[in-house]
Amino acid sequence: IPQSTISAIENERVRLGVERAKVLARALHCHPAVLVFPGWDVSVESAA
Repeated sequence: IPQSTISAIENERVRLGVERAKVLARALHCHPAVLVFPGWDVSVESAA
């Protein structure tokens, strides 16, 4: 993901989206839900 896109996401000019969340989650070693739903604790809540 280009730096300009990351900056746009941070400044809310571009929506993160699921595919970008997957790429960032892989790089950050976290679950994509943490990025898409910031208040969601993946260790406690179930998506099902």
